Amino acid sequence: MAVRIRDIAEKLGAEVLTGEDGLDRDVGVVISSDLVSDILCCRDVEAFLITGLAKIQILRAADMIDLIGICFVRGKAPEAEVVDYAREIGLPVILTPKTMYESCGLVYQLGAKSGAYIPPGRGE
Repeated sequence: MAVRIRDIAEKLGAEVLTGEDGLDRDVGVVISSDLVSDILCCRDVEAFLITGLAKIQILRAADMIDLIGICFVRGKAPEAEVVDYAREIGLPVILTPKTMYESCGLVYQLGAKSGAYIPPGRGE
């Protein structure tokens, strides 16, 4: 059974901030980081991000690499410009009070696969 963004939101007790119409998308892999440089190294398709960095640069990175959704952890609500930009690009964004560690563990329990990190200059 494929893991959907909706499944992740339910498992994490997350609030849906944007992208309700994209919650039934299948998640290919899940990545987790607070570093934009690490996120930009994700080469996987249908990737979903778990992060504690609720800033506009995360949305810009997400748009660049075609992430299918983002979960902000630790209850770190993004500023209005972040939510507005997510709406503009049609990106589902959810917010959970859980820690990143706990969130990753719970999402792993759903059967989600881990994304690959390919450092710059290696791989493709």
